[in-house]
Amino acid sequence: MISPGAPVPDTDVYDGKGAAPLPVFFRGRTLLMFFAADCERCRHVLALVARWRTAGVNVVGISQETIEDTADFLKESRFSIPVVIDDRPYQASRAFEIEHVPALALVDDDFIEWTSDGCPDTELAEVQVRLGIAKPLSTDSPAAARPSRHLH
Repeated sequence: MISPGAPVPDTDVYDGKGAAPLPVFFRGRTLLMFFAADCERCRHVLALVARWRTAGVNVVGISQETIEDTADFLKESRFSIPVVIDDRPYQASRAFEIEHVPALALVDDDFIEWTSDGCPDTELAEVQVRLGIAKPLSTDSPAAARPSRHLH
């Protein structure tokens, strides 16, 4: 996945009205979440991210599905986050060097601050601390010990 410190890739995504560079869709410190509708781990992480949004975190979802499939998925799952589309040929996902979804990128001032490819539980805990919405897990915590899972 793209390295922290790198600039946010200026690649086009779609919002239902047309294409625009990804940075147009966020301002300031923002958590970007790449997901696919058929990924169970993505559903779990999206539920967390939607809760973080209600806690004041700026969030933008980046769907690897068509506009229609993404709309159906969001309606069914009842997630309330802004979403842009990165379907085939997955320009944004490739620019971020995504290997597994879900994937997260915390961006600030047009630069990558932190990333997670596959979102293992330890990295979800880490980003919550970075976002100021949780305290660090102790290293002997059961959640800290779980291995990452690749689902897509």
